[in-house]
Amino acid sequence: MENSPHLPTLWVAAAPFRYHVQHLMAATGVPWQVIAVAADLPQQQVRTLLFGRDGHRRPRLSPYAARRLLALDALQLRKLQVRDLPAHFVTDSADALLAHGVTLVEIATWLDLDLYSARRLVSGGGECSRTMDIMLRLACVQRGLLTEPESREVA
Repeated sequence: MENSPHLPTLWVAAAPFRYHVQHLMAATGVPWQVIAVAADLPQQQVRTLLFGRDGHRRPRLSPYAARRLLALDALQLRKLQVRDLPAHFVTDSADALLAHGVTLVEIATWLDLDLYSARRLVSGGGECSRTMDIMLRLACVQRGLLTEPESREVA
């Protein structure tokens, strides 16, 4: 009997992982898009897990995606929020957004910053968190200025 080189994928129920992502979002305030990057999963996959497609919730999830999501915890995501990076890491993303017509007020709102802090950040002064870096890159991706960001080491 010949073995098939393509083994069937065993899917897992999506609901527990949907609740896990919702819990992480509620516990940390980190948006689902950042969770997708931290889990090294495509944005589309996490979005359809949370919000469904064509009005239908996703009933199952690949084991790979399930393991990636389950590996994340609130502590790891909180570290992304407080880890300090030199602000010059985000100036390219910020410059691209500003050149594309995004206002400084919009950037400040996305990053939950006051206008002074946002101005300082986009000029390369001070420090920022990994979450801010990821969010600015994702804003560039949404506008077609970058391809989807590669995930980064979470903790």
